[in-house]
Amino acid sequence: MPPVSKHIFKLFLSTLLITSCVDKKREVDISGINLELKISRLDLELFANDESMQTKIPKLSKQYGEFFARYTEDMLNLGAVGDPALAGAYKQFVYDADISKVAENVSNEYEDFSMESLSLTNAFKRYKVLFPNRIVPEIVTIISGFTYKIAATEKTLGIGLDMYLGENYSYYGSVQFPAYRKMTMERKNIASDALTGWITTEFLKPDSSNAMIDEIIYEGKILYLLDQMLPLVNDEIKIGYSIQQLKWCADNEMAMWGHFVNEKLLFSQIKGDYFKYVNDGPFTPGFDRASPSRTGNWLGWQIVRRYMETNPTISATELMNNRDAQGILNTSNYKPKK
Repeated sequence: MPPVSKHIFKLFLSTLLITSCVDKKREVDISGINLELKISRLDLELFANDESMQTKIPKLSKQYGEFFARYTEDMLNLGAVGDPALAGAYKQFVYDADISKVAENVSNEYEDFSMESLSLTNAFKRYKVLFPNRIVPEIVTIISGFTYKIAATEKTLGIGLDMYLGENYSYYGSVQFPAYRKMTMERKNIASDALTGWITTEFLKPDSSNAMIDEIIYEGKILYLLDQMLPLVNDEIKIGYSIQQLKWCADNEMAMWGHFVNEKLLFSQIKGDYFKYVNDGPFTPGFDRASPSRTGNWLGWQIVRRYMETNPTISATELMNNRDAQGILNTSNYKPKK
């Protein structure tokens, strides 16, 4: 999936049962928060056979504003909003045999979106408590043409429902999505992916010239915020692993940490040295093939969890504003489990 940005669609176990690891001392109280999360179904509006494209496209452009422009121009690459030929391009897209079939599948699968609406509403209530000065986006569901799971503009968070039709959905094989990606293209991943997409555009990643510790602490912060906003969601869903992969990390935590320390990777500023530990893929090269990818990010998550447990007065805003990754590591008193 291409990356998400707000300016040009850039984008976002051990042997026991694994559940969400939540710091009970930091449970976010949303009992006094009133939030009517606006959720619009652009996917249904666009594919409804109710009026001509010449009439529909200007209406949708006016209704969705900047988001529709980014959706049209950057995601679907159909041409510029305002171009007289755009209605024809949209007609080709909407009535394409494969795309119209996918849209039908999405409509059937997500006829009832109430479960996701409730999960996202409660998550953004917690977001509002944690970050009272930041805006809560409008949610817009779309058919992305198998290009984006999540995309954000300044005030809108788009969810590509065609990217959440299940690991075994036939079209995913046709477009050759790798197995490790298809594993996360399940309905249960929507809220976690949506929150990740929004947070990563609100709190930008450190400069690429920074060290491995900067990158894994940043990713650990994002995952920690998911702990706070999605307290009932299991850890494997938040990070996009299988239960077995999460268990592998727990079982090999000390060995992984020892490897990073002994190989002097943590403070390396050479991306090539540590890229394989933070990049997506079927597993982490150099580790057991049963390992998941992004093992460095998982360790960053454990460090940030420990840091926040050790420093109960530090707020979520202070955490995200703290760019001293080495200081967070030192203050955390992190010790990998044997």
